[in-house]
Amino acid sequence: ELCHQYNPKFPELEELLTDPFKYRAAIGIIQNEMDVTKSNEELNEILTSNQIITISVAGSTTSGRPLTDDELRSLNATCSYLDELKSIQTELTAFVESRMERWAPSVCALVGPSLAAQLLASTGGLAELTKIPACNLQLVGKHKSTSASRGGMATQVRSQHAGYLMECPLVASAPNYLKMKAVKAVAGKLALAARTDHVNVESGRKRTSAVGRKFHDELRAKFGKWEEPDKTQVVKALPKPDLETKKRRGGRRIRRLKERFEETEMMKQANRRAFSAESGEYGDDAMGLTLGMLDTKEGGAMRNTVEKRKMRQANTKASRKRAVQMSSGATNGLASSMVFTPVQGLELVNPDANRERIRQANAKWFSDNAGFQSALPKK
Repeated sequence: ELCHQYNPKFPELEELLTDPFKYRAAIGIIQNEMDVTKSNEELNEILTSNQIITISVAGSTTSGRPLTDDELRSLNATCSYLDELKSIQTELTAFVESRMERWAPSVCALVGPSLAAQLLASTGGLAELTKIPACNLQLVGKHKSTSASRGGMATQVRSQHAGYLMECPLVASAPNYLKMKAVKAVAGKLALAARTDHVNVESGRKRTSAVGRKFHDELRAKFGKWEEPDKTQVVKALPKPDLETKKRRGGRRIRRLKERFEETEMMKQANRRAFSAESGEYGDDAMGLTLGMLDTKEGGAMRNTVEKRKMRQANTKASRKRAVQMSSGATNGLASSMVFTPVQGLELVNPDANRERIRQANAKWFSDNAGFQSALPKK
């Protein structure tokens, strides 16, 4: 009704201010004035600077007309009626808030009586509030995004991804970069506090706010921890090195390891230096980039036969199998086919002789001139 009465004067104001109470307050200030810029100072008390600039621009280009005396009188009567509704709503809210501490003491101790009343009114009661999970409690009272809010004309400064809990004193005390994280923490504790109050009501036990106060103190301490700066990394000194030679366990494995990495005769000759003998360039000689005794006449001593120590072969099943494979000629083409046996010694086999014996046997029995012969042994 109020919008219908004021549209002849300023039809664009209804789209710019979607909150009915702010719309009524703006009408009470502008009234029948065609130049909206004259009321900017009074509008600054109820609207933001962005809203005031937009309303001023829209008022200078509006297609409206001044209201008549009867229209203005009817408009003021409607504004008075809205003021009475506002005062009644305020009294009802105060009454509900005063009773909230008895209905849900833990919820009130956590988020405050005013916010607790809004949550119970939006969800339908304490029993319905306990059925909502914590992830959905964050969005209770959330405002939908509209073209006005996206254009900076939103009447509520609440975040689009949070509801009433964004107005909680605990969340409001947190810095902006921690507000969403704080809303999630408060929503989790709110779900537990609401269920505690509901269980006390259903069981007939005394309702207390001890759980809500406990959660409130825990969240306040947690938010304080979040705001603390990160601790600097402590540079620890390296441990004292152990210079003592550790005893190594002896055995076949250690001996094989030593044989694998022991210094060869060529390496020994390269590491030796002859006294009073220059070898190679001066720079290489000074830097030690020489062949040592290998580059001298005395280096021929390396050709002498050096007795190589060999370890005793292990007498295991795997080693015996490996030895049989290597001695049977089944390794590669470089192995010999001669077999040394302990009885016959060296045995040389002529493969042609065996082939000739087979050819004679075939000619005796299966040639064209063989005829019929008995295979039975002669008596």
